[in-house]
Amino acid sequence: MKGLPLLKKQVLITLIFAVLVSIASIIHGIFFDLKWTEIERLTLKGFIFTLIVIFPTLLILERIFDLNNEKKFEEIEKRIKKLEKKR
Repeated sequence: MKGLPLLKKQVLITLIFAVLVSIASIIHGIFFDLKWTEIERLTLKGFIFTLIVIFPTLLILERIFDLNNEKKFEEIEKRIKKLEKKR
């Protein structure tokens, strides 16, 4: 995993997390809601559908929480460029 660029690592880790959350969501529906219709979601089709819902949601959440970091990095880059010009 060391050779992958940072963005690809983030997407891969988010995908793995989405798979785990999808499985947990299905299990939660079965054991805590006790609805027999939830068992149908244990099929491959149901798992893929749940993953399709969870993965983009996680990507959007990651992007939302990363917005503040982008602003901070831009500020830091500007300060570094200023300091380099002074040298």
